[in-house]
Parts: sequence; structure tokens; C-alpha cells
Amino acid sequence: MARLIAVGDIHAQYYMLQDLLHKIKPNEADKFVFLGDYIDRGRYSKKVVDYLLDFDEKYNCVFLRGNHEDMLLDYLELEQKAKYGEAYLSNGGRKTIISYAGKMVNSAEFKNSIPEAHIQFFLNTRDYYIEDNYLFVHAGVAPNKPLEKQNRGDLLWIRDEFIYSPTTKLDKIVVFGHTPNQEVMLMKDKIGIDTGAGYNMHLSALELNSREVFTV
Repeated sequence: MARLIAVGDIHAQYYMLQDLLHKIKPNEADKFVFLGDYIDRGRYSKKVVDYLLDFDEKYNCVFLRGNHEDMLLDYLELEQKAKYGEAYLSNGGRKTIISYAGKMVNSAEFKNSIPEAHIQFFLNTRDYYIEDNYLFVHAGVAPNKPLEKQNRGDLLWIRDEFIYSPTTKLDKIVVFGHTPNQEVMLMKDKIGIDTGAGYNMHLSALELNSREVFTV
């Protein structure tokens, strides 16, 4: 049976990512939906993106955009719709700069240190993805709006308003990251996968068909 696997916020935790995917034991029939925030806070942003690019060549993958990728693109002035680049350095971006450039450098030198394949990876991330009965999104949705009226800022940044309110205007179960919890959050209308890898806690994934949780 093909598996549909959602992977939570990695936050540059390369070794956690390796261990998690080793535990999952991927096969060619699987589909992986990565929920964003591949970079920042941890030490190995460049290694994580290299790993994901290689993984994408072997397996069926969907990469969502996290608020951290969005901040990065705005900080580097690479995409007009991206926002909050002014907050990038104070939200873990310094470690990403060092991961790529080897030391703290200005934004121009940082941009020049990023391989073009990585820039395209960030630019090609999706705001959301739908499969079967699931809506995959980085942060969540405004609870009283249909999908076509959702604000992009909410998809990348929303927290409590979404988590503690029923998603009354959607007929999908929302699978999200962004807000860390001690374990995978399983609710009737939403599933939270972020278990705090960005804070050196756990990195988790969930197989949606069986609800099997993988955590390292």
C-alpha cells in the first residue's frame, strides 16, 4: 500500500533528518509532503537542502514553504511576495548564513554563497498542497474562511487562532507544522507535526493512512 507521509519542521537538523528517514524506510510507492522550515536555528541548513534535493530525485516529494524560507527570500530580495526579511537574522538566520558562507557575511555575500539549485528549491516551495482528504500547509488556516479566500500570511504564520478553533469552512483535515508540541497533535480536523526540532527536541513524521508516527 502506498504511504502518504507528512514530515515536520526540520530547522537544519541534518542528523535528525537522516535518522528519521532511516526509521521510515522509504520506498518508491511513498509520497512525502515536507511542511516547510528546512533551514535556520540548527547548524546544517546547507546539508539539509542538499539531502532533500537528492531525496527528491529518488522519491515522490512535495515541498511546502515555511515562514523561514519566506523570510530568507525577502531578506535576499529574491521574491516580491515574500515578507519579514527584516526579522530573518533574529529568527535563526545567522546560523544559516554561517552554514553557507562559513562565517557571518552581509546579504550580498550570503546570496552569492548559496548554490543556484538551493535558491530554486526555496523559490519553488508551495504555499499549500491538497491530497485526498488532507490540506497540507505550513502554519494553518484562518478558521472561518474557505481555501480560496485564505490569506497567504496566515498559511505561513498563524498559530493559536487556527489551532484552538474548528476549521468550519473547510472539508479537509489540515496537516500543519510551525507550532511545536511535545508530540504529534492528532485532532478531528487538524494534525500538527512540528515536535520542536528547531529547539533540539524531536523531529517527527506521520503516515496519514495508518496514522503511524515516526519520531527521533
